[in-house]
Amino acid sequence: MRDLYEILGVPKTADQDTIKKAFKKLARENHPDKNPTKEAEARFKEANAANSVLGDEEKRKLYDEFGEQSLRPGFNAEQARAYGRMGGGGGQGFPGFGGQGFSEGFSFEDLFGDIYGGGGRGGRGRRGPPQGRRGADMRSEIDVELLTALRGGEISLRVSRPTSAPGEYGDEITTLKVQVPEGVDDGQVIRLRGKGHPGMGGGPPGDVLLEVKVLPHPLLRRKDRDLELDVPITIGEAVNGGKITVPTPWGAVNVTVPPMSRNGSRLRLRGKGVHGAGKDPGDLTLVLRPTPPSAPSDKARELAAEFDALYDKDVRADLGF
Repeated sequence: MRDLYEILGVPKTADQDTIKKAFKKLARENHPDKNPTKEAEARFKEANAANSVLGDEEKRKLYDEFGEQSLRPGFNAEQARAYGRMGGGGGQGFPGFGGQGFSEGFSFEDLFGDIYGGGGRGGRGRRGPPQGRRGADMRSEIDVELLTALRGGEISLRVSRPTSAPGEYGDEITTLKVQVPEGVDDGQVIRLRGKGHPGMGGGPPGDVLLEVKVLPHPLLRRKDRDLELDVPITIGEAVNGGKITVPTPWGAVNVTVPPMSRNGSRLRLRGKGVHGAGKDPGDLTLVLRPTPPSAPSDKARELAAEFDALYDKDVRADLGF
């Protein structure tokens, strides 16, 4: 088995932030959705397995102390340390430990049963049944479209998870169904219980923790619980006012544009902002953008000249510094 630090391309002195960044880089480069080759999938699984150990401070300490032995299911560090203190028979004993010899009455059956979660002597053991250990959590990010974040919905996410099949090792590509709650915010964490690393010694599996990254929308802007939307209006609507229909995430609404509306004029729609999360809904602000015709014409230029003649002063007269 390759050294886990070598797999992630970091030194053994690397801090947790460096390990996280190295794993994310490898995951992006080799994710099955972006690089659908067997080689990339193998690298993705290998990187994920390495990160599941080095990204967990407790598991990393055990790996630094015991090496590959610490990765075996049911590994017991205290029993392994006790064996190390007793010695390894001039280097002929348990791999990874040295010493001067064994004490009288020492039993390999008891030792291996304790270290690896067995009972020893027919599975009974001298200290009772082993304690099951909960599996480690898995952490990742999930991209969520803004409209899905506002309304809630289901997203399918492909992840590499350790296999839970008895007697098998390695990772498997799994599709998880993620329920996005209505009104979820950027940076919020969604927990998938029991979808993380398998437990040890009969312990329960860990969870999957997904940090939400809300993607920007080409039209809508979110500010905490409120939303903003630029709304084009015609020159005639800006001058004369009138009723217009505007789409929102919650359905179309009719609004009244006041006469002589300037560019940037704002209309607030109460309760049409962000819903959910156990809070009062926010508001949706419509930012009016008077828009000239897209195709110039002699008639348009003629009317524009007449319109300019109506100004009683230079519109830029107050632009002083």
